[in-house]
Amino acid sequence: MARRRKKKNNSRKIWFVLILLCAVSLLGWKIWTSDEVQMRFVYMWPYQGEILEYSGKNKIDPFLVAAVIKNESNFDRKAVSKVGAIGLMQIMPDTGAWIAEQMGIKNFDPQDLYRTDANIRLGCWYLGELEYEFQRNWVLMMIAYNAGRGNTKAWMQENNWGYDFNRIEDIPYSDTREYVRKVLYDRDDAGRGRGTNECTYEIYKCLYAIK
Repeated sequence: MARRRKKKNNSRKIWFVLILLCAVSLLGWKIWTSDEVQMRFVYMWPYQGEILEYSGKNKIDPFLVAAVIKNESNFDRKAVSKVGAIGLMQIMPDTGAWIAEQMGIKNFDPQDLYRTDANIRLGCWYLGELEYEFQRNWVLMMIAYNAGRGNTKAWMQENNWGYDFNRIEDIPYSDTREYVRKVLYDRDDAGRGRGTNECTYEIYKCLYAIK
């Protein structure tokens, strides 16, 4: 009888140790795959500190910010587009002045857009505004960032798009269509490239059950 009890107790201890190991492993995996750890120790982009700081302050996804910067300027802080957009996040001087006014920043100078800190600060604030305006729909957000809020709202009205819109192939302008596709692909490749082959666009399709 005593031997049976001892054997039963040993079996319980083994099960307890196994469960504990599984719990510790799961916790470790969750920590390792968290955005913060992946951003700091796995995906080492330029201007990482500024991206983390201002995406955090504006409560937006840091990987999305990095994907925008990659597609807008390829991380070149001196980049200037043909139409005059400046810096890492390719902000137009007029847009930069408006953002600065909204943020309460005085004495804004378009030359500030060449500064890493200032450009990412303004760009992250603007992304935060777009995320709120378009109800956290990243497809609409990226359309607005590339083609403008006015065009985005006009297309929504003309084509009867709701805030659950996710059909990138339906975007009227080919340049904007490819821009949105690339940004969301790059965001997913960096931020969720952890054993999954699904891209952000496909996740949207699953969420809204649109085939």
